[in-house]
Amino acid sequence: MSPDRSLSPGGNPSPLAPGAGLLVAVVGPSGAGKDTLIRLALERLGGEPRLALARRVVTRPCDGQSEEHDSLDEAGFAKAETEGAFCLSWRAHGLAYGLPTRIEQQVGAGQIVLANLSRRAIGEAGARFGRLGIVEITAPPEVLVARIAARGRETEADIRARIARSAPLSPPPQTISFLRIDNSGPADQGADALATHLGALLGRVLP
Repeated sequence: MSPDRSLSPGGNPSPLAPGAGLLVAVVGPSGAGKDTLIRLALERLGGEPRLALARRVVTRPCDGQSEEHDSLDEAGFAKAETEGAFCLSWRAHGLAYGLPTRIEQQVGAGQIVLANLSRRAIGEAGARFGRLGIVEITAPPEVLVARIAARGRETEADIRARIARSAPLSPPPQTISFLRIDNSGPADQGADALATHLGALLGRVLP
């Protein structure tokens, strides 16, 4: 796993302003284990009031196999999007995803909010929130294929084609902190790295 890099124009760690929160975008391909590492890291940091998890809205029923999310059909999602219910929304793999506007309120109130985000939405997130933390979770293609195939939703050929189409990560200029985790090994190792990173960010936010 790559070491934490806290970014600022001068290359030095950029302190967070007193009382200011931060959106931490957790990105990576399907099968990388984002939801698992987020869950385990939050368990390690349980009870921390300045840390929150964004609950996404997705145009897919919650199946209990991955993240807990709210669901809307396509028409309901489009209506909510038009009415300004989301601070961020994007499409990927035939589905629509949205982050409710309350996440902006949480960040504004001083919380660090983790959000499972698409790499396609990173630029918009930086522009919307003004500054951004990024955690990229990766794994080798064969590991990704095996994990996605175990879900039973797609054929192996479809999975390999989807992985090949994965968009590269381009951190926007608003990025102030970046961590890359190779999650091809035991999940506890990646969760420890994520928890340590979040703990360091919390140390830069005044109560």
